[in-house]
This record gives sequence, structure tokens and C-alpha cells, in this order.
Amino acid sequence: FPQKTLNVDVTCKPPIEEIPSLVEAIKTAEAALGGSGRILVRYSGTQSMCRVMVEGPDDEQICELADRLAGLIQDGIGAA
Repeated sequence: FPQKTLNVDVTCKPPIEEIPSLVEAIKTAEAALGGSGRILVRYSGTQSMCRVMVEGPDDEQICELADRLAGLIQDGIGAA
């Protein structure tokens, strides 16, 4: 499957599960993939950055989902 990975610089690293809008967006994105792909959102262990990876059968869809998730992270905890 095609894959898109985005790195978002962040100012802090709160647990992903404590960011309700992001948790909900991940669930929505997983539902949109319909079990035919995967989503990984995690912080870098060495940098002030959050990594978003979306994989699925449709390149256009995975790009849109990855961009949406990265945008939420940028709006919430992103570095200027």
C-alpha cells in the first residue's frame, strides 16, 4: 500500500490519548480506511516532533487523512 509520513514540530508531548480531538480524528480516519490500512501517530523519542503515518490502498485518501491529522497536531501543540 502507499504510505505517507509527516513530521510535525511540537512544543510539548502530552500523551496522545489525552488530546480528545486527535483521538477522535484518528478513529474517524481509521473508519474511513475501512480496515484496509493503518495509522500510526507517535512522538519522536529524540526530537520535539510528532510523526504521523497513514497507509492505505488509495494514495489520495491517505494524503488527505495524513494532512488532516498533522493539521490538528499543528493547531493544538505545534511549534510556530
